[in-house]
Amino acid sequence: MKFRICKLLFPPLLNFGSVRVSLPSGRQGWGYSGLRFCVWGFVFLCAFVGKNLNPFKPNSSFVKKLPLTPLLFFSVLLLTHTLSVAQNLVIERVIVIGNKVTKYNIISREFSFKEGDTLSPSALDKAIELTKQNLNNTSLFNFININKQIIDSNKVYLLIEVTERWYIFPVPIFEVVDRNFNEWWLRKDLSRTNYGFFLNWDNFRGRKENVRLLLRFGYSQRLSLNYSIPYIDKKQKNGLSFLLQYSRSKEVNYTLNESKTVFYKEPDNYIRKEFIGGARWNYRRGIYKTFSITSEYLNYEISNSVLQLNPSYFNTGSTLSEYFHVAAEYKDDHRDYKSYPLTGYFFNVELNKNGFGNFKSDPNLFYSIIHAKKFFKISQRWHTAHSAKFKLSNKKTVPFFYQNALGYGGDLLRGYEYYVINGENYALFKSGIKFTIIKPKVFEIKQVPVQKFNKIPYSLYVNLFSDAGYVQDKRFPSTNPLANQWLYSLGTGLDFVTYYDLVIRIDYAFNKQKEHGIFLHLTAPI
Repeated sequence: MKFRICKLLFPPLLNFGSVRVSLPSGRQGWGYSGLRFCVWGFVFLCAFVGKNLNPFKPNSSFVKKLPLTPLLFFSVLLLTHTLSVAQNLVIERVIVIGNKVTKYNIISREFSFKEGDTLSPSALDKAIELTKQNLNNTSLFNFININKQIIDSNKVYLLIEVTERWYIFPVPIFEVVDRNFNEWWLRKDLSRTNYGFFLNWDNFRGRKENVRLLLRFGYSQRLSLNYSIPYIDKKQKNGLSFLLQYSRSKEVNYTLNESKTVFYKEPDNYIRKEFIGGARWNYRRGIYKTFSITSEYLNYEISNSVLQLNPSYFNTGSTLSEYFHVAAEYKDDHRDYKSYPLTGYFFNVELNKNGFGNFKSDPNLFYSIIHAKKFFKISQRWHTAHSAKFKLSNKKTVPFFYQNALGYGGDLLRGYEYYVINGENYALFKSGIKFTIIKPKVFEIKQVPVQKFNKIPYSLYVNLFSDAGYVQDKRFPSTNPLANQWLYSLGTGLDFVTYYDLVIRIDYAFNKQKEHGIFLHLTAPI
C-alpha cells in the first residue's frame, strides 16, 4: 500500500526514468536503465521508511539508525543526471549555404551529425569540428564555417557556409624536351617539343565526380581519359572510376648506373609504347574507411634497341609485356587535413597481382604494400609525425621494369632526391617534428572580385626530420650500389601551405654518403 501511494506521488519521475539520451557515437545513454534504477531505488526507500520518516522529529530513534548514505547517493545521482539531460541539445535543422555547384547530399555525406540527434554541448562541438575536417578533406571548398544558434533552451540550428573552389582547369601544354629552353633555342626544332591540352574538371555535375582529359602531342605523346564517380547508389557507399591511356615516347630509362637512371633516346622513333585500360570499384564505409578493387589490362612495348641494351628489361626475351593487373586496397584515414596533416593517423594495405598466365609475356608477379602514419599534437605550436612503409614481393628477382622502390613519387629518402634505388622489397621510415611559425591565416585581396580567389589561406612551419630506408635488390646490385644497405638522412625544412591543397616545401638535408643539398618539393613531408 505504501508503495502504491509513493508510486502515485512520483509519476513524473517514473516517466522521466525512461528518457533515452543519444550519444555522439550513435549509442544510447545510460538514462533508461541507470536513471530508472536510481528513481525506483529512491521510491523504494521512500516506501520503506515512509511511515517512520518524520521531518518534524529529526531526533527519532529510527532516523538515527537510518543509513542516509544510500538515500543521499540516489538523490545526488538523480539530480546530476537530470541536470545533464537538461543541458543536452537537439539538432533541429541543418542549413547549408554557398553551395552553388555542389549537391546537398554530397555535403551531408561528410556530416558527423544529423537532424534529430541529441548531443551534449561538448559532443556537439566535437561533431562540428569533425564535420569541418571531413568537408575540408573533400577538396571541394576553400573555406568552411559552421555556426550554431540555440533556440528554446535546448534546440539548435546549424548553419554551414561553404566557399566553393574553382573546379574547371583547362591548361594548354607547351614543353621543351631538352635540358632547358636555351639549349632548345639553339636548334629551334619544333619537333623537340611537347604541346597539347589538359583538362581537369573536379566536382563534375556537382557530384564530386572528376574528369581528366589529356591530349599531349610532339616528342613524347600521351592521350588519356579518366572519369571517377564517387557514389553510384543512394546510400553513397559504392563508386566507380575508369581509365583509358595511350602513350609513346622517344626516350626511355633502361638501366641504372651508380643508382641513377640512364636514358636512351632515338629522336626519329618512338621506342616505348604503352596502353592501359581499367576500372576500379570503391566502397566507402562511414567517413574514414575505404575498400577498393582495381582491374586493368596493360600492354607495354619497347624497341629492339632497348632490349639489346637491357635484355632483362621485361625478362621475357621479348619486346612485349602484356598482362592483367588486379589489386585490392584497404584504407583507414583519420587525418585532420589530408594535404598537410597535423593530427590523426593513416593506415593502408595493398595487394597487387601482375599477370595470371594469360599471355606469354606475363610477368606473374605478386607484391603487397603496407603504409602507416601517425600525427601527434604536442602543444599549440609543436607537432610530430612518424611513418613506416613496406613493400614485399613474392619473387627473389624481378625484371627491371617492375623494380620500382625508392625514388618514385613520395617514396624517397630526403637527401637522396637525385637517386633511384630499385629493388624487389623495401622498408622506409620517416620521422619529423615541426614548429608552427604562422598559424593558419587568411589574406584577403579586395581588388579581386571573384570570391573563389580573393581570399588566400596560408600557414608556415619549420621542421627537423630524419629518414631511414633499406632496399633489397638481388637482380642488379652491380649498377645499384645504394641497395642492400641501410641508408639514412637528416635535415631541416620550411613548409608553406596555402589554398587548393598546395604545399611548397624547401628542405636542406644530409645523407649517409656525406652529401647535402637544398631540395624543393610540392607535397607534405609525411
